[in-house]
Amino acid sequence: MLTGYSQDSDQAGDNQEAYSFKLDYNVPESPAFAVLDANPTTIMRASTPQEIITQLASNFLSGNEVSPGLAFDFNPYFTFGGRLKSVKEYRNSYGKRFLANLQLSFATINSMDFPDDLLFSGGIRATLFDSKDLIFDEQLGQDIDNALLPNDTDEPGPMNSDDQGTVVDNPALKEAYINAKTRYMEKAGGSLALGYAIAGRARDNSFKTDSIVTYRHQAWLVGQYDLGKSGMSINGMVMYRYDQTPQTTDNNGLISGIALRKYGRKLILSAEIYHDSMKKSIDFGGYAEAYLIPSITLFVSLKKETNAITGNEDVILKPGIKWNFSQAKK
Repeated sequence: MLTGYSQDSDQAGDNQEAYSFKLDYNVPESPAFAVLDANPTTIMRASTPQEIITQLASNFLSGNEVSPGLAFDFNPYFTFGGRLKSVKEYRNSYGKRFLANLQLSFATINSMDFPDDLLFSGGIRATLFDSKDLIFDEQLGQDIDNALLPNDTDEPGPMNSDDQGTVVDNPALKEAYINAKTRYMEKAGGSLALGYAIAGRARDNSFKTDSIVTYRHQAWLVGQYDLGKSGMSINGMVMYRYDQTPQTTDNNGLISGIALRKYGRKLILSAEIYHDSMKKSIDFGGYAEAYLIPSITLFVSLKKETNAITGNEDVILKPGIKWNFSQAKK
């Protein structure tokens, strides 16, 4: 992480770089994976994306065989030259905050549902509001200032940076993020997000114009409310899907449901129930997400899915990994 510190600010952290506040925790699902049914959960999160620059994730679909998939998520505003002058601008400008939290997503998988085709997708996700956005945590701003400017000087302390200004070893900064994570888990608050995604097939793995067809569109609205010190969260989602897979009885309808999540320091557990009007079914799912390695999240889910070719329903185990390529914190 590059050093960032407050200068002549009214409040701690007002002029720090926004990425100084990023916490690798509670990362929302990939919109492009969602339309491919490659996300481990059906009910998505509404929280603000913690990676404001890029996110690389991988998922491995488990059916009759293990099939690989890869999603790439990034923020278009920062990727294509957008900038924020400071955290203060982020806090005061809803328009800049909206752009800073847009998520573009692209994915591809090889699925046993279409064994001769390559599936691909694209999606977009927008956070409408998030009362737990970590960049509004003024205590974290104060703690970062104290860690980088321990003697109230105008420059970072010599033990906290190298000649290039990169933080090398700063226990106080690490503690600041541990404390911020605790506050994040224990704070009550809500968020709301919406998204859209489209999926297509490259028949026979060919990307010729006449071999590419779209087969699914979906749009969704998801809300989330965290209950506070209990570490519990409730998510609700309504999704409209237009589907052209072979075994779809009705080609459009709603998928709606709720999820209950329990947040721990290193583990997130989730259970969900949802109704699919196209399949006329009520289904359940379970999910676990572990934060064991910096920037890497391991997850696994258990859910019932329908094979798009045979129409058979199977309980499927989905393991996978998320790799956060955002600005690293040392």
